[in-house]
Amino acid sequence: MNPTPAPKKILIADDELYMLRLLELTLKKGGFEVISCRDGQEALALAVSTLPQLIVLDVMMPGLDGLGALRQLKENPATRAIPVIVLSAKGHALTRVEAEVAGTALFLAKPFSPNQLLGDVQKIIGPNPS
Repeated sequence: MNPTPAPKKILIADDELYMLRLLELTLKKGGFEVISCRDGQEALALAVSTLPQLIVLDVMMPGLDGLGALRQLKENPATRAIPVIVLSAKGHALTRVEAEVAGTALFLAKPFSPNQLLGDVQKIIGPNPS
């Protein structure tokens, strides 16, 4: 018998506890392993130590914001290839362009549908092996 493959890991960073919990529940429902943190600096450290298959970053966070974290992730050879979804409460065109230039796989404006997010995640990294 083959052992069951481990679920794919997703790192999420959002300073709003409600949003963090919503993201966790949505992604766990999809069968993903979720690693959570509340700021960009912690997200960078966790990305290097856990090497998730996907990272979800909120733009507005204290300290290092999501766009700054995205730029640093894409500059680091260890994390450069990890796809990143950027979430923003302000759907400004400039923020979207900055995220795309920095290398985001997807930009989502809040509020968004949890089912849409799950579908987008599965498009980017595929569904979990069952």
